[in-house]
Amino acid sequence: MPSPRVAIYLVACAFAVACEKPSSQSAPPPPAADPPAASWASQPPAQWPQLVLTNATKFKSHSSLNGASSFLVRSADGGVVAATALHLIGANGGVEPTIAPEEFPAALVSWNMFPRTKPTNAVVISGLGCKLPLKKNVDWLILTLAGYGTNLPSTPLTMRARPVTVGENIFLVGVPYSEPDRVQNVYRGRVTARAFGDRFRYTVEPPVNIRGFSGAPILDEHGLVVGVMTVWFDPKMEGENFLEAGGEDAAAAIEAMGASSAR
Repeated sequence: MPSPRVAIYLVACAFAVACEKPSSQSAPPPPAADPPAASWASQPPAQWPQLVLTNATKFKSHSSLNGASSFLVRSADGGVVAATALHLIGANGGVEPTIAPEEFPAALVSWNMFPRTKPTNAVVISGLGCKLPLKKNVDWLILTLAGYGTNLPSTPLTMRARPVTVGENIFLVGVPYSEPDRVQNVYRGRVTARAFGDRFRYTVEPPVNIRGFSGAPILDEHGLVVGVMTVWFDPKMEGENFLEAGGEDAAAAIEAMGASSAR
């Protein structure tokens, strides 16, 4: 059997190492109820487009959020919105005092999202994309963009309403703070448990320090978003590296965006 400490898949970097996925391990087509697979999902992760972004914000009367993760998603009407984790506009994201939902429009001064090493290639956030909170204890934050063209800093992703199941293979897309020159890494994982109805745990291979991954996309084998990265438990660790992480189903965000499905 292959070692669990497989090589990190490095993406969208001129010096990335391409790791080929054997064709015999190609994922079967997605169920008919799911959106179509992303065109790039069958390629090795080293050939995937830019998917994850980071954040630079300014708020009135609150400290700033600089770092963590975010991504773009395709809304039901074909538009593009941004997604990240709600807890990032609180103490866990370095924002103090925590921004209450009703305070967000007035508190927002600026919010840019961009690939880690390319701050000028950014989208600008204009406000909330959904009323907050989505529902009790949901950690999704959906944001609108202040206009955008075709030259987006990352590829908009499609969300899958069907929750992941135990044993399902997933991919976590993010970059640890210890790799400041990387724009994107892709980590393999497998769902090990579900909790609280809409949350799930999964392994992370190879182990990595996931500080800064909050708000990152979790994808299925077809490149569909199945969750946003968030951790509510004490993960198993190996030194400073995490052997597992957590996520919250995309279904809550899809519902809040006014879609009954991810199509």
